[in-house]
Amino acid sequence: MTSAILFALLCNLLYAVGYALAKLLSGSLDPLEITFLRSVLVLVAAMGVTGLRPGTAAAWGHALAPPRARDQRLAALALVASTTISVFGYALLPVTEASALGFTGPIILTACGALLLRERVDGRRWAALCCGFAGMLVMLRPGGGLFALTSLVPIAAALAYALYQVLVRRLRGVADAKDALVQGALCGTLLLALPALVVWRMPSPAVLALVLLFTAVQTAALAALAAAVRRAEVSAIAPWHYSRLVFALAMDALLFGRVPPPEALAGALLIAAGGLVLLRRPPG
Repeated sequence: MTSAILFALLCNLLYAVGYALAKLLSGSLDPLEITFLRSVLVLVAAMGVTGLRPGTAAAWGHALAPPRARDQRLAALALVASTTISVFGYALLPVTEASALGFTGPIILTACGALLLRERVDGRRWAALCCGFAGMLVMLRPGGGLFALTSLVPIAAALAYALYQVLVRRLRGVADAKDALVQGALCGTLLLALPALVVWRMPSPAVLALVLLFTAVQTAALAALAAAVRRAEVSAIAPWHYSRLVFALAMDALLFGRVPPPEALAGALLIAAGGLVLLRRPPG
């Protein structure tokens, strides 16, 4: 369980960094183009790695006709949708607020784990999730003007992300992290090619370098997520996804000069308290 928590923390640190980079990129490129370029780069990297090994034809035959192809492609579609919508959300909102709204995701994830995977969700996990959710509300300060139409964008991304994690869990033993990356890259390249062409803006060398960095960070985050869900139930690691709020606060301060208000720090403490509730072993 400890290793699953560490991978979940790493995943959320990388996601916070990645989407802060996406916000920077959104000033130069359309979110559809950002996600398309990411998919192409991942696919090219996979082709390069595979091409250096024996059995290249078999490897790409596996990629084009994977086991449980329908489930793998559905997971890939959920991943592409989540990434694309998230980039739109971070382009529209500050990093901290976009991350906070995305934390409807762990609540949905816990419900999906219980209903779809028949995982047992005990009172301790629900208490940790509720504590983290309370921290999110403190940070967002309901009634403060954040709940505009744009706030629905990160929530939609959270729904797609929760579905992706559930599908990855169901594919455990059938598909590994490399399969998930390749299928996501194939799906993103094929589905976003035409929309990206419509909104295309030629990236400068500096912007392309930032796209490369964004791709590397997001890919590493997915690998960390896959490692986490292989080691624990999705509902068990769900409260640890709240750590991304703390990392988002840091990204806002470091990259965008936004100093977290006291309410945000209070919310972060509540999120940390939720993690402590999860760590505490039940009696007996």
